[in-house]
Amino acid sequence: MKLSDGEKLILLMLCEIQEHLKIKDSIDTKLIREAIHSGNVWGIEQAFTGIFHGYETKEEVVRETRETLFMWQRLEQSFQALKPEDKKWLAENSKPFGEDVKFYGWDGNNESEYNIAARFLVENLGSFQHFKDREFNSHMPSLETYRRMQPVFDSMLKQVSNQNFSAEQIALVIAEQVHPSRRSS
Repeated sequence: MKLSDGEKLILLMLCEIQEHLKIKDSIDTKLIREAIHSGNVWGIEQAFTGIFHGYETKEEVVRETRETLFMWQRLEQSFQALKPEDKKWLAENSKPFGEDVKFYGWDGNNESEYNIAARFLVENLGSFQHFKDREFNSHMPSLETYRRMQPVFDSMLKQVSNQNFSAEQIALVIAEQVHPSRRSS
């Protein structure tokens, strides 16, 4: 970690304010003061690994996470609004995905940055409350599937605007869950 002289001064002043106001916090002002005065600023980074972890979620991941959550929210809500006979049609004509149109998340091992971004959007920012208390680990790779679904969904969205999707429209979007190599001609 590199701190400018101005940043060091600001940190020392903030430490003084925190100590003067007797604010009890998880930030160890004594450690920060000693690190700056002794020339061991690197110790601040090591002491607070939760703050200085060197990772920031990429904008593209956040954008794609939002798009995926929006897509699945609309699909699930549209599915729930279907009449029983339309749900039956969808279940019969879009096996196995049409039986219960539900978002399961991303692979926790290989697509975890999407899980983390989704959880932050839902739990910390209050977005997409439709998915509150939902597990976002699909336990299988899902990102490529959602990427195939997204253009079909976007095309359908232009047609329905703020209306729910029909069973036929849902079927077209969720059909993309079948890998192209496994589709029948």
